Amino acid sequence: MSKTYFLLAMIGCIIVTISSCAKEKEETSDDAASSSSSSSSWCTEVSSCSATPSGSITGVDNDTFSGVFSVFHVYGDNGTSGFDNATDCVSNEDALGDLNSKMTLPTGTNSIILNNAVTSSSSFAERIYTYSDTSCSTEITTVVFSYNLTVGDNVSGLTTSGGNPSTATEVTYTQSCGAIKASSDAGVTWLKTMFSDWSGFDPAVGTSYKCEATDTKYALWKYTPERTSWPGALVEETSSSAYPSDWSDPDTMTFLP
Repeated sequence: MSKTYFLLAMIGCIIVTISSCAKEKEETSDDAASSSSSSSSWCTEVSSCSATPSGSITGVDNDTFSGVFSVFHVYGDNGTSGFDNATDCVSNEDALGDLNSKMTLPTGTNSIILNNAVTSSSSFAERIYTYSDTSCSTEITTVVFSYNLTVGDNVSGLTTSGGNPSTATEVTYTQSCGAIKASSDAGVTWLKTMFSDWSGFDPAVGTSYKCEATDTKYALWKYTPERTSWPGALVEETSSSAYPSDWSDPDTMTFLP
């Protein structure tokens, strides 16, 4: 199942490239107005960092999509135990063990939500939430990264070996912000480890931090609309320097039905 967790590599890249972070008093990492304009040496404050599903993205292979998409949804669709598409909660022990071996989950993690959400016609958010129970109710940490999206040209003639699509659309997405929060001491310890490059970072339990961020990815996206017996899916090939010229090792994210 290791290919399923391609987002872990993205998480590492995102963390390294965040330029700064901000502190504010809200108890949530979704849309929230900041109570001040102060900043610290490790963080430049932003007023909000949306993770709420909203709007639709158009123009990807001449189609439109919206909602929440993830590499995990296919397992819920297949009825695999521990993948609940109704709540997007993953409590499957094998999946959590694989995740822990790659990114070291917070101590006591027994479930996780790891997905992407369309947040407007030109943005989406990566969302990583960890929980101490198996039903994604008792939060340990929240990590959100929001991206501004530019849809470019359609391309054709791509290699179809392995079932890859022959057409796609070039897209560019750039971080606009990151939002993090620890809801327990275990969460604080994990955030300090994950963001150890941030000199002076000393998160408090229950406090949200919203930060300026900058990192650009170039990608090929192919959207397959929902069919009678299968939800929509987004195939992606990414690069940090230029648009990929063809499929190499693409990943498929399924939308919630």
